[in-house]
Amino acid sequence: SSSISGFMDHLKRAALPIYNNLLSELKKSPFIHADETGWKIDGAGYWLWKFCNKTISYSHIDKSRGQKVVENILGKSYEGVLISDFLSAYNEIDSDKQRCLAHIFRDLDKVIEYWRDDKEVIRYCERLAKILKDAIELYTEYRSKKWNDTYHRRRESITRSLNDFSFPNPSKRILKRFAKRLQRHKDEMLTFLYKKDIDYHNNHAERQIRPDVIFRKITYGNRSIEGAEN
Repeated sequence: SSSISGFMDHLKRAALPIYNNLLSELKKSPFIHADETGWKIDGAGYWLWKFCNKTISYSHIDKSRGQKVVENILGKSYEGVLISDFLSAYNEIDSDKQRCLAHIFRDLDKVIEYWRDDKEVIRYCERLAKILKDAIELYTEYRSKKWNDTYHRRRESITRSLNDFSFPNPSKRILKRFAKRLQRHKDEMLTFLYKKDIDYHNNHAERQIRPDVIFRKITYGNRSIEGAEN
């Protein structure tokens, strides 16, 4: 057991320059997907963070789920597009952002299920879903094409529709999170229509973090800080 621990510690020290270089290269890329999941170190609650593009996947375990973790890893500013969910830890990083539309669709499904007999709420959900689906349809259609005048006209129409979007009745509690989220992140929901080759979802980070989730279920995390670092 002590031999294995010693080997892992030696391997960590030998690989640390590679680990640091991967982060440096990742920060030069035009986009970064980010996500996090719960972790355990000797039973205590921690977070495993994942920052990745299509060739690099960078992991970090931290006690915090706050902004400082993102800032310590990416810096206060990032020149590319940060693709993430709506966690507030990403808010203050100075960068273009794309918020995950898949999360919006999941939440809309929950609202529809909860208010399935309320026609006003259903109309609201259907209207917002249509705007986002129109955006995804445009993105899919022009993914391998040059953006022409037709693309720009359709993009501006979709953007205006989202900017003009209003809420039917903000006093309904379940809609308040949508009102707050949309008001704050409207400018971060259609970035993929303005930046070429940017995903409208954060599925890539979720796929990258999946093996860690499986590992956590098998091992229950780490027993020590040293083990987590290794």
